[in-house]
Amino acid sequence: MSTAATPMPRPATPGYFASHWRSLDYFNLYRLVLAVALVFTGILFSASGLFREGAGGRFQAFAYAYLVITALFVLGIRARWPSFEVQLTTHITADIVLIMLMMSTSDQLAGGLGLLLAISIASGGLVGSSRLTLLYAAMASIAVLLQRGFTILGGNVSLDSFFQVGLLCAGYFAIGLLSHALTVRALRSERLAQQQADELALLNRINALAVESSPDGLLAVRKDGVVRHASPRALALLGVTSPVTPGATAVEAISPELARLAEQARCGAMLTLNTETAQLRVRCIPLETAGDTRVLVLEDQTQAEQAAQRLKLAALGRLTANIAHEIRNPLSAISHAAQLLDEEAHDPGQTRLTGIIEANAQRLNRLVEEVLTLNRRDRLSPAPFDAATLRALIDELRQTEEIPANAVIVSMPDTLHFQFDPDHLRQIIWNLMRNAWRFSRKQPGSLRFSARILADAVQIELEDDGPGLSPEHLGKLFEPFFTTDAQGTGLGLFLARELAEANHAALAYVPGSGGARFRLSLGRSE
Repeated sequence: MSTAATPMPRPATPGYFASHWRSLDYFNLYRLVLAVALVFTGILFSASGLFREGAGGRFQAFAYAYLVITALFVLGIRARWPSFEVQLTTHITADIVLIMLMMSTSDQLAGGLGLLLAISIASGGLVGSSRLTLLYAAMASIAVLLQRGFTILGGNVSLDSFFQVGLLCAGYFAIGLLSHALTVRALRSERLAQQQADELALLNRINALAVESSPDGLLAVRKDGVVRHASPRALALLGVTSPVTPGATAVEAISPELARLAEQARCGAMLTLNTETAQLRVRCIPLETAGDTRVLVLEDQTQAEQAAQRLKLAALGRLTANIAHEIRNPLSAISHAAQLLDEEAHDPGQTRLTGIIEANAQRLNRLVEEVLTLNRRDRLSPAPFDAATLRALIDELRQTEEIPANAVIVSMPDTLHFQFDPDHLRQIIWNLMRNAWRFSRKQPGSLRFSARILADAVQIELEDDGPGLSPEHLGKLFEPFFTTDAQGTGLGLFLARELAEANHAALAYVPGSGGARFRLSLGRSE
């Protein structure tokens, strides 16, 4: 498969902009036109009295040489080799030499051709960027003085003509100094403009990156309701999949409800917009522009609430972990004292009281262990799991909870493979199995474990045959310390979900008919 060759960029010359080469190109174009005009002048007036006797042919030869050299200079400009200053100096030197030679062929054309050198000197100063302009003026002055001197020695003109030549040389230096000053000023402005353009481009890239990475969506809307800019995050929050053309697509076409809110709201007000994907808070920020553009900021309230919940839970986790450490030692002492009292008890009432103490001490100890486990959720040691390993873990936990073997049905493919922290997976399945058995009918087949392999994920589900969950409890299911069982701690499902997220998995409740069903979704391991 072949691809079209892309043109290579022209090499840059340090210290010079593309505008320098473009100016040199224009300067050489002028010289090409001048060379053609001189060639035609030699052809048309070669036999006239414009030239010295027998000098018309020499003028034509010099004009043709000037045309050829100027045409060859085009190749150097296109290749940008040799360097800019070398080419510019070569161009002006060729002008001085060839024009001086043509001046020597005609006394009548000498003055006019001498003025052409002023154009070359001025062009060299404006095109270039150094004090070489004074060198060009000096070279032209020396050449004109030499040409005039040879002419005087030949007896063709009087000595008084040196005054005219002197004025011409002074004009060369004046033009060179003026063009150099203008060039320095133009270069300073060009460098400043280039720096500002680079800074503006950098700011544009930073702004684009900030807009792309912002968790909030941004819409820039004109007064007439046409979108000037829409960030990808804004389109995702609004659920827009069709392409949006800035300056042509109206807000009405993206979201009619948002268009209605944007028309009714004044800038600075906070509005709420419900979409299929999220609940959004809309803020309007005015921009002082000619088109009365406004920026609509779309904030995902769901993410904000989740972030606040995570902060609250993190603070709660640190607090409960500290409390758990402080409770553990007194709790062990209470449990040990209850065991001693139970050994010495002879009264049935006293035995019942020590049993209550022991049962509640165990409940508190389980709560402390769950809190400490939650505090260690980020310490991961992933290990490979397959169908046999998972079956063994389920059977071990079933025996620990004293669940009959026929009460648990396990179905999963033999090709099951995934990575998970063993302690975390044990805690997750243990919490789910304990809850499922507590609320099930405790009959054969009451608990059903299943696993399936998707394209890029593995799903493990546990379902019981209990009454399921009431709708009012679904929103609080994974909140810490929420429980419907008087003997529960309210941390089981919360801990299971936190451990799942620590392993880059997701634990969710799956609504449906029958009892409660929970699904653990995790990445597939090849």
